[in-house]
Amino acid sequence: MVNREKAPGLQSASNLQSGVSPQGADYLRGGAGAKIIRVRDSEAYRAGFDLAQQLPHFSAASGITIAQWLVLLVLVVTVVFSSVIAPEAVLRFLQSLLVAIFWFAICFRVILLLAHFWPHSDVVDVPDDNYASEDLPVYTLLLPVYREAKILPELVKSINRLDYPSKLLDIKLLLEVDDEATLAVARKLELKSNWEVLIVPDIGPRTKPKALNVGLARAKGSFVTIYDAEDRPDPMQLRAAVNAFANDDGKMACVQAPLGYYNADHNWITRQFSLEYDAQFKVILPALVRLGIAFPLGGTSNHFRKSALEQTRGWDPFNVTEDADLGFRLAKMGWRAGVISPPTMEEATARVRPWVGQRSRWIKGFIQTLMVHLRGGLPGGKPIHTFGFFSVLGLAVFSAFSHGFLLLGFCLCLLNWALGGPPTLSGADFLLAGTGVVVAWVLLFTGCYSVGKPQNFWNIISSIFYWPLQTWAALRAAIELFYKPFHWEKTDHGHSLDETVDK
Repeated sequence: MVNREKAPGLQSASNLQSGVSPQGADYLRGGAGAKIIRVRDSEAYRAGFDLAQQLPHFSAASGITIAQWLVLLVLVVTVVFSSVIAPEAVLRFLQSLLVAIFWFAICFRVILLLAHFWPHSDVVDVPDDNYASEDLPVYTLLLPVYREAKILPELVKSINRLDYPSKLLDIKLLLEVDDEATLAVARKLELKSNWEVLIVPDIGPRTKPKALNVGLARAKGSFVTIYDAEDRPDPMQLRAAVNAFANDDGKMACVQAPLGYYNADHNWITRQFSLEYDAQFKVILPALVRLGIAFPLGGTSNHFRKSALEQTRGWDPFNVTEDADLGFRLAKMGWRAGVISPPTMEEATARVRPWVGQRSRWIKGFIQTLMVHLRGGLPGGKPIHTFGFFSVLGLAVFSAFSHGFLLLGFCLCLLNWALGGPPTLSGADFLLAGTGVVVAWVLLFTGCYSVGKPQNFWNIISSIFYWPLQTWAALRAAIELFYKPFHWEKTDHGHSLDETVDK
């Protein structure tokens, strides 16, 4: 990762004095409504640069280190030199390495499926209606939104449907300083006094994690969660999280709620996206928890102990998948994560171009996370977490880059054979490809079965044409790492407001 785009303001913002901007607040509606607070420049600076300055080895701000560049250089020189000396031996070695990686990926997925079906006793995470209001903790909700004027009223409705005493909710609506349209909509809504609208100055990287750090610094609750603009959380989700934390040993930093899509049946892209999410949040993540393996968090509906976030200094504003990074940083510092059942429904991206933009940001952030956590010591702190780090994040990046080329190569080999050319694929190749595809299909089917969704088998079978789209996104991510590593690809929402949660 070459940071030709410098870490925004890391040097020039260092002379900022506290309180450059006024701290005064006004109100959305009268003196009893929600406050609008214009965050100080000094607060925004701390939110953007605290991790990079205090724990630089945990921040993506500095990009690839000199030691990492040396390792990469040695590997490239070794491969090039060996290819000149013994090209056939190098090709055989690379082929064997690829085969080993693919078989490992298949075996790892089989292990996850076995962990899913194996009898187990999960942490109790069902909502407990017996909690009296005085026994419930204060809960902070961080709502980072940017240019979401259209969908903000729906988000407010979803938050108001949460089954939690309003006097114990501390709600932070996080807006950027130039987002006048969303602020104008917020002014028209009947937001109560437990809401605060925090206007974040344009200091440092303009990313979601920087806004979250601003909200965390002002959080009043002992627990903190995140909801995105399009989210529709289950009304019992906060109570389920409280119950999960109450039943753990005090070392659980976070519980992740499953994510799904309320517009899953909109078109083929959304159906594939939904299948992918069902497998991820209903099969893979619960299996990783049962195996005691750290995992990358989702970008929303993860519920934290505030003390754990403060110890790890919050989110990395320079990592565009701050959720994946934080999951392994928490593990490195001795914390663990769990899962709960009540879901959050989101809006799936329904068109190819924005899908590629969103996925390229995810892959770019995964690569950033890989580089950061390979800087020293075991990723995740323990061998089991290191195994998960490479098995989940490493394989995700590898698969994204390989899917398109593998499908293309497979089709060309079949075409060559059909036109009378010599067969270039062996029985072992067909066995490897067939086993990998079948195991992936079983994983998708298990995911949709776990959420009680009947699925047309064509949707599952046609996923082989969905996977190669990741290669397009991966190539774009690799290019962006060189000239805009901290750029946050904004996904537009609100295109499916008429879709129901039941879909």
